[in-house]
Amino acid sequence: MSVRRPVVAVVVLALLGAAASAAAEVITVTPAQLDLDGAWSGPAVPEEPSPGEAWVVRRNGEAVLTVTRAQAGNTAAWRSKTREAYIDGVEAAILRGAEKLSSKRSKIGRDNVPVLDIVMRRKSPSGRMEMVAVRVLLFRTVTVGAAAGAPDSRSGKKLVEGAVTKLVPLRM
Repeated sequence: MSVRRPVVAVVVLALLGAAASAAAEVITVTPAQLDLDGAWSGPAVPEEPSPGEAWVVRRNGEAVLTVTRAQAGNTAAWRSKTREAYIDGVEAAILRGAEKLSSKRSKIGRDNVPVLDIVMRRKSPSGRMEMVAVRVLLFRTVTVGAAAGAPDSRSGKKLVEGAVTKLVPLRM
């Protein structure tokens, strides 16, 4: 279990540092999908990105959204005896060096996929304060995470929260 948590955290932390641009569409990052409005733009989704590389990078003004997928199993998140401790570890790794504003754990989709949503304030690589929202879908054998960052403001918080919550299990 402790070996898996850092893998999930690395995936999400990689999301926090990425940047680029693309077009609005329903984007599939199997086994999840992301449905963004036309304000978000960027390059086409690569056929098969390198391990740790963002699958999706979109911009909306100064805001940046990234989505990454990793072969990182989350069996402990699916077991009631180990779920809370496992998700606590994932959350702690994501929040390292940031101020937590909110955190929510739930299950979504037909299969009740465990989900962790976090909103935090942190210092960006450029040194400015930013609002960051993160959603992590903890599938049994795959982890899909979305992270969006924007300048620290009420509208920035609303923008990034709205974007990451559009990452959901693939509707089949």
